[in-house]
Amino acid sequence: MEQQDHRVLPPWSAAIVQQSQPIVSLDAGSRIIDVFDHSKIDRKLLVLGEPGAGKTTMMLELAEALLERAMLDKAEPIPVLLNLSSWTRPDQSIFEWLVSELNKKYGIRQDLAQRWVEKKQLLPLLDGLDEVAPQHQKTCAEVLNTWLTGDSTQRPCGVLICCRREEFEQIVQQQLSLYGAIYLRALTIEQIENYFTQIKLPNVWKTVQCDESLQELLTTPLFLSMFGLAQQQGKFSLSDWQSRTTSDLKIQYLLDTYWEAAITRELILDPNARQQGILSNTYALKPLPKPLIIKRALIFAAKALEKESQTELLIERIQPSWLMEEQRLVYRILFMLLILAFLLFSSWSVNLIPKELVLLLFTFPWFKYLLNMDYIAPAEKLRFKGIFWLIKNNRMTVRLLISITSTLLMGFGWLMRKAGAEWSAILVVILTGMIINISISWLFENIRAELSTSVEANQGMKDSWRNITFFVLYVLIFTSLISIRFQGGIRVFAGNSLSIKVLFVYFIYISGFAAFEGGGKALIQHFILRLVLAWNRYAPLRYDLLLNYCVERLLLQRVGGRYRFMHKLLQDYFAKMCLD
Repeated sequence: MEQQDHRVLPPWSAAIVQQSQPIVSLDAGSRIIDVFDHSKIDRKLLVLGEPGAGKTTMMLELAEALLERAMLDKAEPIPVLLNLSSWTRPDQSIFEWLVSELNKKYGIRQDLAQRWVEKKQLLPLLDGLDEVAPQHQKTCAEVLNTWLTGDSTQRPCGVLICCRREEFEQIVQQQLSLYGAIYLRALTIEQIENYFTQIKLPNVWKTVQCDESLQELLTTPLFLSMFGLAQQQGKFSLSDWQSRTTSDLKIQYLLDTYWEAAITRELILDPNARQQGILSNTYALKPLPKPLIIKRALIFAAKALEKESQTELLIERIQPSWLMEEQRLVYRILFMLLILAFLLFSSWSVNLIPKELVLLLFTFPWFKYLLNMDYIAPAEKLRFKGIFWLIKNNRMTVRLLISITSTLLMGFGWLMRKAGAEWSAILVVILTGMIINISISWLFENIRAELSTSVEANQGMKDSWRNITFFVLYVLIFTSLISIRFQGGIRVFAGNSLSIKVLFVYFIYISGFAAFEGGGKALIQHFILRLVLAWNRYAPLRYDLLLNYCVERLLLQRVGGRYRFMHKLLQDYFAKMCLD
């Protein structure tokens, strides 16, 4: 590491002429946690480096050290890893973005995330300032400085920001309001030679020494590890490398050979397992996917992540916006056909099912769901124990709403009887249907879990399946308790209480709406989207198996239920390819 404090402008330097800061090389054994903790740095540090120099690895090393400290001392803040590439709105403050990202990435409820940040319980580690859209990078730096020097309640207790050196110098073009900066230097000749010795390829070093451009490229840790794997698999040709005339073409060739080495290397080394036909831990005895299928899926994922300014893929968070326009149209048509089929069935069976149920179906918020069909929101985890706590703490509000609703029902019924109309029962069904819809939606929104961390692939959809059963059960218990109060009001203006048949219809509708609101809608949308993806060969129905297989192949990394490419350069490599 090399200390380059001239890259930053500490807040207190605004009124003091900053002296030119010398570049100082830190000892080879220096740890990032020691640099971060230095009294001069005050836990506000910038990390610069070339592509693949190890900035993210350095950040992860710091996160691990900070996490160990936080586990021993509850007064210490918890490190959170976030990527600035998702900051896409120039009018959005970093504090607002931070709260939103904590909700999207870690499933922390926004009010809770805001409270934790304001109380300095979280320490943000921000990667990818260079991955912000180029036209917004300078603005992002300005917004970061506003956050670092602004409102004390929103200011972080500490922060680490990573950026590529070239983008920082040519696009950001301004000092950040931090207290120190380090630059990750290239590997030395001795380190490269030791690496080849460790992976048992000592003779390769002689080949590397013959080509100055190759030797220079391998001073970057990422390219060195890729070259090592390509050499182990015999995919790298020095003559082919030398035939590339520019550095970009040479890097492209290295990435090509890395893909070939990763996709062809043996995954199972145990001869007994291989004799049984096991070629992968993910697929076991199942046939392995073909390289072309894998490449197409990776190209689609890379392009979608680039389009959404994201670096992590969660299966349950795949959206219809990832599709091309004509494919998105197919998704919409299938979703609307499903709803239309249900409405046609209801109309056709009007003589077969109770008229009360038909009336309730017309109160169903079809239009709302059609407007939101392009956004899939998995139900995730719900706090079912919180239902009765919610009702208990809002007892007066619930009682008041029930009383007002009952009074309105009685009033409308009285007016309609005075007018000679015979529609009082119809009015009751329609009004109560609307009340049921509003109440269930409100209940669902208020029992979402504060934390919903994805620990397995497609967890959001799996949680949605589980939520449907429990949410329907709890809603039925909830509605049963308050139905007694409605019965009294209905008896006054309708002359008698609702029949068992009508009550049964209500319970059917309530169960259906609760299932739809509590995860059914997300499941239907996700199922249709996955069908469209599979039809276009973008992602198989067992997408989790393919992604886990890519992790085995050293193409992706997996943390819990989240997947990301081994490096942003690899994501960019696939994103540049054509899908057809």
